Amino acid sequence: MEESEALCDRLAIMVNGRFRCLGSIQQLKTKYGQGYTLIIKLKKDDQNNSARIDVIKAHVQSNLNGANLKDDHQGMLQYHVVDPSMTLSRLFKFMSRMKIQFQLEDYLISDTSLEQIFLTFARTQRATE
Repeated sequence: MEESEALCDRLAIMVNGRFRCLGSIQQLKTKYGQGYTLIIKLKKDDQNNSARIDVIKAHVQSNLNGANLKDDHQGMLQYHVVDPSMTLSRLFKFMSRMKIQFQLEDYLISDTSLEQIFLTFARTQRATE
C-alpha cells in the first residue's frame, strides 16, 4: 500500500469484479476512513503487571467513546477510535494527560491508513462469496 500512496494519483478498489471506489488517496481516506488508530506503549516495568494494564484499559474505555481494543501484547495496547465527534486535538490532550498520569512510555495517534481501508473492502468480499 505504501507504493500505491507514493506512485498513484488515483486508486480503484474492486470487490468481486466490481468497482467499489475510485478516487485520489485523500478522497478515499476521507470517505471510507473511519476514526483514528491509537497505540499505547507501556514502560517495561508495567508490561507484565496485569492489574496496571486493566486500570489503563478501564480508563481508556470510560473516557474515550468509541474506543475499541484491537490488540494487546508485549506492553502495547492498540485501539481503533471511531467516535465521529473526536478531534485530534482532544485525543492528543487526553493522551498527554494520560501519559503523565499513568507514566506511559509513549503513544501514537494516526489516521486510518489506506491499508485499513483496503482490508475493510476485502472483508466484504469474503462475506459475499
